[in-house]
Amino acid sequence: MLSIVSWIVLVAFVAADKLETCDLHPKIEERIVKDTAAWGDAGITEDLVKSVSKHCDTEARIRQHYCNCQPQRILIENGTVYLNNLIPRHRLGPHEHIGLLVELYEVSQVYKLPNVEFTYWLDDHPPGETNYVFSGSGPHGAPRATAWPYEPRGGLPPMVAWSKSADNGVLMVPYSGAFRCAKDSFDALEASLHQTAGVAWADKLPLGFGRWNGFCTYYYGMGLVRSEDGQAVPCPRTYLNNVSAAHPDLLSAFDLGVAKPVPLAHQNRYKYIISTDGWSISSKFDKYLLLGSTVFKAASIRDGFYYDALEPNVHFVPFMVKHKDDIVEALQWARQHDEEARRMAEAAREFARKHLSRPARLCYLFRLLTHLSKQYRYPVSCSRRKLCVPLAQELRYYAQDEKTKDTCPYDELFDKYGATDPLAAPDADRLREVSVMHLDPLHWPRDDL
Repeated sequence: MLSIVSWIVLVAFVAADKLETCDLHPKIEERIVKDTAAWGDAGITEDLVKSVSKHCDTEARIRQHYCNCQPQRILIENGTVYLNNLIPRHRLGPHEHIGLLVELYEVSQVYKLPNVEFTYWLDDHPPGETNYVFSGSGPHGAPRATAWPYEPRGGLPPMVAWSKSADNGVLMVPYSGAFRCAKDSFDALEASLHQTAGVAWADKLPLGFGRWNGFCTYYYGMGLVRSEDGQAVPCPRTYLNNVSAAHPDLLSAFDLGVAKPVPLAHQNRYKYIISTDGWSISSKFDKYLLLGSTVFKAASIRDGFYYDALEPNVHFVPFMVKHKDDIVEALQWARQHDEEARRMAEAAREFARKHLSRPARLCYLFRLLTHLSKQYRYPVSCSRRKLCVPLAQELRYYAQDEKTKDTCPYDELFDKYGATDPLAAPDADRLREVSVMHLDPLHWPRDDL
C-alpha cells in the first residue's frame, strides 16, 4: 500500500506529465467562451453551486420522485474527479449517465484539469429551471436571470447536459455514452471505417433512408419548431411515413412500427441518410456523418456541443425548413447534383473524424472545464463537501456490478491508466463500502445546510 508521501509524489509525477493545451474548431471554442461567460462579473458563487442540493429538499421527495437520479454532482480538485452524490443502484445502468463519467475520467488522465464543480443533468432535456426568463444581459455585466427557483433565486448553477435550446443556460457536453459505450458507438463505427468506406459512391442507392422508433419529442408537439412558411413543423419521425409512402422512388424513411430495422453499419448502402431528433438531439446524427452518405437533417430547436461548427449545405442538407414537405425538393436536388452531394458526404466524414473523434472530445471537455474554472469566486475543494467519492473508485464499482459491468468497456481505461492512478485500485472493503452507499436512496448530501 502506498504511504501518503509516496501517493503525493506519484500524483505529482503523473500530473506533471499531463497535457495543458489543445486546439478546437474555432466555432466550437467560440460557443464555449460564450456559454461560460453567462455569469458575468459576479462569477459563480458557492451559494449557486450548493443550491442544487435544494432540488431534493425532503426525504419524501427523494423517495417518491427519485429526484436524486437526475442530477449527478461532480467536483474536480488537483486533477482528480470526485462525485458529490451517488445515484441509487436501481437507477444505474444506462450509458447516458456512465458514458460521460468514463470520458471525464480519461480527460483527467490525459489533461491537467483545473478545479471546478458542476452538475451533470441526466436527462434528454436540461431542467426548465435553467431557462432564461428574459434576453440580453443584466446591468454592469451581471448574468441573465433564469427560472432557477432556489436561492440565489434567478441564478444559474453550473450545469452540463448533452443538448439544449438557445434559451437555456446549461453548458453542453458530448453524448459520451453513444460516442463510446453503445455497441454501435461512434468510436466503434470509426474503427471500422475501412468497411463502411468500401461501398463506392456510384454503388450506393440514390434513395433517402431512415429508421427510428416512432415517438416524438415535446417541442414538435407544442409547435415550437416553425418552418419559413410560418407553419408548425410536424413530428418528423411519424410524418415522414406519409412522405415516404407518397414518394417511394425518393424516400424510405419509416418508424419501426411500419418498416423493419436496418443495422447502422449497413445504412451506408444508401446515398442519402435521413436524421431526425428523438427525445432530444439524435444520438445517431454524429454516426451518420461517418457513413460517407449525404446526411439530411430535420429542423430542430436543439443544439449539440459541435453544431455551431457544422455548415448547412456543406456538411448536411437541412429539411423541414422552407415547409414540411421540402425534403422532396432536397432529394431531387441531390439526384440532379450528384457530385455536389458526394462532396458533402465527404466533407461530413472529414468533419466527424477531425472534430468528433475521442481525442477531439477529450480536448473539448478540457477546454470547457478550463474556461469554466475562470468563473469561480470561492476555493473549490472536497473539504467543503459532505461526500467526495473518487470517480476512479466509482468506475471500478461499475465494472464489477451486475447492473453496470456491461454498460461501457471500462477495461480499456484501467488497462491504459490504472498503473499510474493510485485511486484506480480500491481494495475489496472500499468497493463494498461504495456498493452499500448506492443502496441508500437518500444519498443526497444537503451541502446547502
